[in-house]
Amino acid sequence: MSGNISINSLPIETFTEILIKIDGNSLARCRRVCKQWKEAIDETDIIWQEMCFREFKNSSKIAKRKSGDTVGWYHIYRNLKLWADISSFEKTIKEFYKFNLHDRSHLLDINYGVIPLKDAKGTFFYDAAFLKYIPVALSDINCLKIWNSDYVTVIQIKSGIFIQRTVIDPSYATEAFYKADNFVLNGDYLYFYNNRDVYKCNLLCRELIPKLLLRCAYDLKEIQFNNEVIHLFTDCGKIINILKDNSIQERIINCPVEWIKHIKNITAVDDKNFICYSRNLFKIETEDYQHLYLDFPPITALFFYIDVVIIGLRNGSILLYRLSSQKKATRPIFETLAELPDGKFPVQLDVYERKAGPMIAAATFFELYLIEVTFFPHEQPVKNTFTSNKLHMYKRLQKLKERLQDS
Repeated sequence: MSGNISINSLPIETFTEILIKIDGNSLARCRRVCKQWKEAIDETDIIWQEMCFREFKNSSKIAKRKSGDTVGWYHIYRNLKLWADISSFEKTIKEFYKFNLHDRSHLLDINYGVIPLKDAKGTFFYDAAFLKYIPVALSDINCLKIWNSDYVTVIQIKSGIFIQRTVIDPSYATEAFYKADNFVLNGDYLYFYNNRDVYKCNLLCRELIPKLLLRCAYDLKEIQFNNEVIHLFTDCGKIINILKDNSIQERIINCPVEWIKHIKNITAVDDKNFICYSRNLFKIETEDYQHLYLDFPPITALFFYIDVVIIGLRNGSILLYRLSSQKKATRPIFETLAELPDGKFPVQLDVYERKAGPMIAAATFFELYLIEVTFFPHEQPVKNTFTSNKLHMYKRLQKLKERLQDS
């Protein structure tokens, strides 16, 4: 028997282990070897997940959280790869929704492939991939945040958070409510704080009972969870980290102390990747770049994508701020992504990665505009199909609607 083994005869597990070890450009060339290789590579999501974590460690996690199971790691990887040339691609701007209520918080965080919109009659949902209305509306107009995973949905209103999960064992609790000011959902755990108390809730346990982790000495503004660490941003400019062993680390934002009181907004991924900004102050810190401006153009909306920042201005411009192009002691450099029509300006910005390319959502006080960038024109969705995880999510939203009405 011949000792020669063809690579095509290798088990898929071995083939995958080989491909994970190469870089993204080489992997793209491997896709072009033959139809068999292309199908094997494209259908093995773990390969592209590894590529994303290697080349876009934090921005790919943001993109995946927003897309859920609608878009695979392959599409996220190739989209993020082309963000470097986004200014050269065709863009279309369209008004998607007109609101009845004057508000600066119409657009809630796009999450798990769902666009939540607040209006005078409640909170409505649209599927981000197909831009189709999801026939579940929450009557409560005070929704602040809605996050989903494969088996749990968490909705924050002014008084606290509602938890609704999909369970296999009927003896498990399916819902709970806790007073909370903010939360973050990560895998099997929910983290939230109420006033200065920080809690952790294991979503796999029979009962949804939170565990107190910390009574903080400072007022809190933001909570994030990344790489087994809880990151808390405080009003006084301190960052507090709760480590896996429950030990506490504390440091202050690298910024002149007299400027900290001017910080109004914080957008963070962890304690090494965050933005603090207000009317006159713009402080950005990532693992690769640090910038601090006092005379920054007034910001009306912002989306932090780690390597780039999308900024909305009062004149209606939506700008791309590329961190790698900024030099020390120089004025910030912007690329114009879009201009909103009729003197409108964005008060909220968000990004959703589609198979065809990114979609930027820009909400004004009365309208929602969608800016679609086409990287791959042949990747348009052909039919409106939902995964089983999405269907479970719609059922959870329906139950939360009933719960909110009862309360």
